[in-house]
Amino acid sequence: MGRIITFVLGMSIVAGAAWYVLNRPARTDPEAAAARGLEPARRAADRIEGDMQKRADDLLQQRQEQE
Repeated sequence: MGRIITFVLGMSIVAGAAWYVLNRPARTDPEAAAARGLEPARRAADRIEGDMQKRADDLLQQRQEQE
């Protein structure tokens, strides 16, 4: 009789843990995690874009000075 009660209690604990894992609310927003991962790439892109714009402005200024 003790083995049956132990088995039933063990199975109920396992089932409860499985239910909790499958139905718990997500604590982190997956989109926020992806955005944090892309932040260094955005900063690098902004830096590169700024450098390219500065070079283009310098070239335009040189052409205007030559004319």
